[in-house]
Amino acid sequence: MRSRSAGVLFAFIVLMVASSGATCPQYLRGYQYGTMPLPRALPSHATLSDVITAVHDNTDRVRSYMAPQAVLTVQGVPRLSAAVACEPPRRFRLRAQTAVTGNELDIGSNDDLFWLWIRRHEPAVMLFCRHDQYLESRARELLPIRPEWMPELLGLVRFMPTDAHEGPFQLPDGRIEIRSRIVSPEGTLSKSTVLDGTTGLVLEQHLFSPTGERLASVRTTRHRFDPTSGSALPRLVEVSWPAAKIDFQLDLSTVTTNMPPPNEPGQLWQMPAYEGYRPVDLANENIESHMQAQPSSEPQR
Repeated sequence: MRSRSAGVLFAFIVLMVASSGATCPQYLRGYQYGTMPLPRALPSHATLSDVITAVHDNTDRVRSYMAPQAVLTVQGVPRLSAAVACEPPRRFRLRAQTAVTGNELDIGSNDDLFWLWIRRHEPAVMLFCRHDQYLESRARELLPIRPEWMPELLGLVRFMPTDAHEGPFQLPDGRIEIRSRIVSPEGTLSKSTVLDGTTGLVLEQHLFSPTGERLASVRTTRHRFDPTSGSALPRLVEVSWPAAKIDFQLDLSTVTTNMPPPNEPGQLWQMPAYEGYRPVDLANENIESHMQAQPSSEPQR
C-alpha cells in the first residue's frame, strides 16, 4: 500500500543517528578536519554521566545546521539531490529532487507542526500533524518515530531525561554501549547506542519494539571536525529498515553551522503548499477516509 510505504519512508528518515570510528590512545585519527585530530572526550573508565555529558556537549555546540549539497540514495530509486537544514530542537527541513522530475520529497518541522510530502504518493496529499496532538492521535501509529527526533538524523544526539539509561557496557574494539528504555503509547521501546570509548562519538543506534523486534539500525561514517561550532559531525548516514527491506543513505558533503539561512529565511520553516496535493491532518479521527484516493487533476511539480 503506497500510503504505508510513505509512513515507513518518513519513519526511517527521522530516526536517530550519530557517528563511527576507530580508537587510538589519545585521538581518533580517522575523522578529522584537515590535520586536526579529534581529542579524547572520555576518561579511561567513563561513567554514564561522563558519556551523556560528552554527547550533549557535542550536540549543544550546534545552534543551526545547513547542508545544501547533500545526496539522498534509496535502493531502487535514482540518486536525489538534497538540501538539509536544522535549528534544534524542532526546526528541520529535508528536500530532495531530480534534475528531470523536479521536487520529489519534502519533510519538515517547525515549532508548531511537522509535515511530509512525497510527489509519487497516492493519493496526492500533504500529510501534517501538530506536535501537541501527535501522542494523542493516530499519527503515532502511522509515523511511529517522534518528529522531535529529526535533528538526531544529523548527529545531534540527546539522551532524554524522561528515558531510562544504563551503562556504559564495554564492547570489543574500544567501544561502549548505552542501553535505553523509551516509554511510548504502544509500550516500552529499547534502544542500544554504541559509542567510541575515547571520543564519546556515537557509532551505531539500534531501536527495538516492545516485543524485541529490531525496528531500525543506523550507522554513520566520515565524521569531520567543524571549526565554526567545534562539534564533530557525520558526513555519511546509512540506515537499515529490516521490516520494509529498505536501505538508504544521506551523503552530506558540505556542512555549515551557526549561520543564518542564506535564502528564504521566512519560508524555510513554513509548511509549503504543492498544487494538486490536499493537506491531510494525521490527527483527524477519520484519517482513513481522508487518505482514500479522490479524482483530481494531475499534481504539479
